Formats: sequence, C-alpha cells, structure tokens
Amino acid sequence: MSDPFASALDAIFHAPGSEAAEHTSIYGVHTPGVRIIRGRNDQMARLGDGQIITGSHIVEIRKSDVADLRDGDTLIVGSLDDAGEFVPGEELRLTGDSVGDAEGLSSTIGAEPVDPSR
Repeated sequence: MSDPFASALDAIFHAPGSEAAEHTSIYGVHTPGVRIIRGRNDQMARLGDGQIITGSHIVEIRKSDVADLRDGDTLIVGSLDDAGEFVPGEELRLTGDSVGDAEGLSSTIGAEPVDPSR
C-alpha cells in the first residue's frame, strides 16, 4: 500500500504553483527532473533599538528528488515545454541549512537569486 503522505505530496508538487528545476550539488552532482515550491517569508531583524523586516526566498524540495541539500548547491528553475523538455530560466543558490518536514518527505531551505551578469 502506498504512503498517503507521499501520494499527497506528489500531488502538491505537480499542482499549479510548483515549478520544474534541476539541482546541482556543491560537488558537481547534477539531478534533473526536480520539482520545487517557492515561497517568500518575511523575517524580522534588530537594528539598534528598532526592527527591520526583510524578505527571504525559500524553496521546498521533495527528498525523493534530492535527499541531501547543502549551502551553496544551485537550482536552475524553469518550465517544461509541450514536448516535456526542460527550458531553463532563473538560477538560485541555496543558502543555510535545510529543514525537514515532520514526515521526512520534503526539505525547506533558503535560496537567493544568482546575478546573471556574474
């Protein structure tokens, strides 16, 4: 019998709002066919006696796609064309440590856009 949590997660990662991506680890291991869900969280930071709110990018990735995410890994986020071929778009660099969900099926990690002019 299939895991109901894994089945629900598969449906979420193929629903509108999810994106196709390709992952490359800091060691050069390339993983095509990854699905991600991107989000933005606001974070509060203290500056002297005041607080500032900054936006941060996060991505959620199924552990069945990429089991081990590390600071410095990259994602190429794109789309699939009518023939099902990956069309690259934006590059993201993963930042910080990944955090797993309660069921151990997905990881969330910070991500920052890479400047294409570099």
